[in-house]
Amino acid sequence: MKKNFLYLPFLTAFSALLISSCAGTINTVKYSVPEIKEQKKAYIISAENSQYIQFKPGVILPMVGYIVLPDDSSKEHEIIGNTDLVIKNEVEKYGIKAEIVKKGDKLGDFDFLIEYHDTWRWDCKKVLDKLEIVFISPNGTLISKSEFNIYKNKELHNFPTPEKEVPKMMKELFEK
Repeated sequence: MKKNFLYLPFLTAFSALLISSCAGTINTVKYSVPEIKEQKKAYIISAENSQYIQFKPGVILPMVGYIVLPDDSSKEHEIIGNTDLVIKNEVEKYGIKAEIVKKGDKLGDFDFLIEYHDTWRWDCKKVLDKLEIVFISPNGTLISKSEFNIYKNKELHNFPTPEKEVPKMMKELFEK
């Protein structure tokens, strides 16, 4: 009975850590915030590829515990997920007509461009490691950018996906 009692503080601390460390961070920088009512059309430049970080297991050392090894650099990978479609759906919730195009496509009139870059990793399934969304004016000026990053919590996370993170990022990008 006493042996089970010794595990209680460990379990409590582990549970608290798991609950408080399950989300990545979003950092948004606004250089100029577009007036939503003035913005009518946007093009989303679909990524040509995704980045992927190969799985690298940690090491368990006696008397030390689990050691997380540093990641190798990400590598180009075929597109993972449907990030462009998720961005399109979220932008349209703000009343902006959005169209997904490929880099180099001829564009008509637009109020701003949206570019994104996604990086993924494997943890029982592919999870979003990093996502950067950038708003660019027709003259090429950076309007704002938002970046999701799982890095600080890469071992304890809520299996982030574009469907979970893009709505939060769009809210920050469109807020004043």
